[in-house]
Order: sequence, then structure tokens, then C-alpha cells
Amino acid sequence: MGLCIDSRKIKEGDVFFCLKGVETDGHKYAEAAAKNGARIIVHEEDIENKIEGVEYIQVKDTLKALNEACDIYFDHVSKKLKMFGVTGTNGKSTTASIIRQIYDTVEPCGMVGTISISFGGENREPDLTTPDAVRLHQELYNMYENGAKAAAIEVSSHGLAMGRVDAIDFDFAIFTNLTYDHLDYHKTMENYFEAKKKLFIQLKPEAVAILNRDDFTYDELKKCTRARRVSYGIHAEDADYRAVDIHFGARHTSFTLRCPEGEFSFETNLAAEYNVYNLLAAVAALHQAGVPMERIQQEAGRIRQVPGRMERIEEGQPFTVIVDYAHTPDGFEKIFQYARKVTPKEGKLISVFGAAGKRDKQKRKVLGELAEKYCDCIFLTEQDTRNEKAADIAGQISEGIRKKDFTYVEDRYMAIEKAIRHAGSSDCIVILGKGDEPYQYREDGRQPWMGDNNAAREIIRQIMYEMNDGDVQWTGNNS
Repeated sequence: MGLCIDSRKIKEGDVFFCLKGVETDGHKYAEAAAKNGARIIVHEEDIENKIEGVEYIQVKDTLKALNEACDIYFDHVSKKLKMFGVTGTNGKSTTASIIRQIYDTVEPCGMVGTISISFGGENREPDLTTPDAVRLHQELYNMYENGAKAAAIEVSSHGLAMGRVDAIDFDFAIFTNLTYDHLDYHKTMENYFEAKKKLFIQLKPEAVAILNRDDFTYDELKKCTRARRVSYGIHAEDADYRAVDIHFGARHTSFTLRCPEGEFSFETNLAAEYNVYNLLAAVAALHQAGVPMERIQQEAGRIRQVPGRMERIEEGQPFTVIVDYAHTPDGFEKIFQYARKVTPKEGKLISVFGAAGKRDKQKRKVLGELAEKYCDCIFLTEQDTRNEKAADIAGQISEGIRKKDFTYVEDRYMAIEKAIRHAGSSDCIVILGKGDEPYQYREDGRQPWMGDNNAAREIIRQIMYEMNDGDVQWTGNNS
């Protein structure tokens, strides 16, 4: 017997929960679930066509019943692990990855998030940033059974709003920042923030809330939680974990950490100010979890590049290529600001991006405005178009591009290739929106995509091969 919320995945003897979602209602599929082998149907609304031999259990709240069932069925697994939850608009993946990497040097630690579901040497592709309650508990249980002592989870606003983590017993909750995103779903910034707050409202008193002292959400999050509060930041002098004397290089960052234990020198290969915030959040959480600061300090210099997050593509080309998952206005601006700093005065800043279909149309013009503000050359292309046309989305982005020329290339691979062939030796290319994601959402669902990072590598290698054959020279005019 197993737990299931998808009638198409029912196995003989399963319990089916009729969940109400944004676009569908599980009650519509109760009969199909029963015919597919479900032996128990848990529901809120009356079921008319009941199947003989199937037990029907009516409850007030199917979601609550599902979470309680998951917690029991998977033996209260989140209580057996040291649980880190990371939420906020930007930086969740990087922060969770840092926590996982460093804590894993102390005790085995898994991770669940946008990048992957990973433990040990095993990595599985996630279907959502925060999986549904059944899969989340299953993944945590598998980690625990294979020796995990801790897990870091990216907790999305959708996951919180839909109750996917209601039964997870978090020991540490980390808030990164709050900026414009997901208003297609939440409608207002107030609703968006209320979803994020749920993680902190639900914390047990003995848990620890790790809060960004420099973010405007700090006071409200501090008030809403019963947990012990710890802060991090750069500008706020009273932050418990504060970075000062920050020095940014093209490929590394150094700073002095001031914390309750004293001052510690840090050096990391993570670049840009927003990554200092991500590292600070992770440092605070790890230190509060009992990891010695000397160990954190040591391991911070060994953090592996998070795929698709400020990932530099190095294939011998004479210019800079950066791939990042950024898809929000705030994320765009931070990447552009950093890219401007590392682009020589004689060089051009070239961008390649699109915007997701069926998602937050209001931000499309804003992305165009930011590209115009910071970039010299703009390539617009497809990105998770779903049921929209890429050209229509690009048209809406271009409403924010008034004074600069842009090029529209529908095929994402070709757009990246044109940008790379266009680049001169002092230029910097930023490819935004997909990172290392191995798929694109089309009208008929997920379709394979090699990832922006792999596409850039392949294209550069091909051009380098052509150059070695004497057919091409990198002049910045090969488009």
C-alpha cells in the first residue's frame, strides 16, 4: 500500500487523496483512481459514483489528511533528520547547496531543490522546486534509510501555499530576500510574502530562524515566529553574522566575518555581493547547527560552483560567458551589475534571455528595461513558452527596449550561438533564465533541453574547432 495524489500513477492497493489544485480537482479522478487499483479514497466532497470494494473516507481537509498520513507512513522521517529549509525569492538554490556541501563534510547531508534531489553520489531530476508532500517525504525517507543525518530543502512560495511542507519538522529556516516574482499565482506582493511567512510561523520554539537583517522583511519575520531568531547581513551593524571589508575579484570574493565568536577571514570562489548574502545565510545556519566556525571557514574556500548559477563557461574563448538561472527583475539587475563590473571599458555586455510563457506577464517589459539600461547588445529568444508564442513574449519584452537595437532569434540554441559568434575579445555574455535546466516547457509539456551551460560549451568548442581549421577568426562579427 502506498500514498498517491495522481490517479495515473496508482498501484494496486494504494490510498488516493482527492486534492484540490490550482488547475484541477482530484475529486474528478476518484473513479479513475479506484478503477486503477486504489483501495481507499480520501475526499472532502461527496463522491457519487462509488466503486464496490473500495473504502471511501470523507474528511474536512484532504490536504491536512495527506500531510498527517505522509508523516505517519514515512515514520516521522523529518524528525529524525536535521532539517534546513531555505525560502525567499533569490538565492535558495545556492544557499541550500552551500549548506549541503559544507554539512556533508561533518555528517551525510542530502538536498532537495531546483538543481536536483541529491544524496551521496546520486542525483535525480526534480519535477518541482518543492515536490509534493508524498514525493518529498519519500525522498527524505530514502536519504535517511541510506545514512543521511541532515537535509537542506528549497522551500518555494508555491510549496508553502499548497501545504507541501506542512508536516516537515524544520530545525532551521533561512530567509534570503523578497523581490518581485510569482505574481501570476499570488496576485499581490502581500500574498506572496504571506506564503513565505508560513515557514516561520510554523517553526517550533526550539528551532532557529535565520533572517536577512538587510531585507525589509526582517522585522515582520522576527515578529511572526516562535523560534529563536538569528540575523545576517552586510550593511546592518547589529547583524549577528556580518560581512565587512569585502573585496570582489572576477572569480573570487574575500571578506571578514564578524559573529558572536569573533572575527574570521573568508575567501570563496563565489562572486558578486548577492552571493556573499547566500554564503552568510548558510554560514549562520551551519554555525547554529553546531558546525565549528573553523570548519565552515575552511570549507567555504572549497565550495563547488553551483551549475547554472553564476557559472562561468571556460573553453579557451577570449571573452567572458556567464550562465545564470536568473528570471526575476531583481535577479537580472544583480547579474547585469556584476557583469558590468567585470567587463572591460572597451568591451560590450551582451545578453541572451526570454521570459516564461503563462507566467507573470507584467515583468516582461521590466526585463527589457533592465537589459536596455545595462546591456550593449540584446538577443531575445524562447524560454519555457508553454502555450504562448515566443515571438509574442519577445514583443512584450521589447516594449521596454526603446533606444537600443535587439535581435530576436526564436530557437534558443541559435540565439546563444549568434551571441557567442558576435562577441569580441573584451566582451561579456550573460545567458539568463534556464541555467543548467535540462528541459523546456512547451505547449505539450516538458521537452528535452541541453541546458544553457552545455549549449554554450558546445558552441564555443565548435567555433574553436573551426578556428583551428583556419575557417573562422573571433572578431566579434561572426553572427
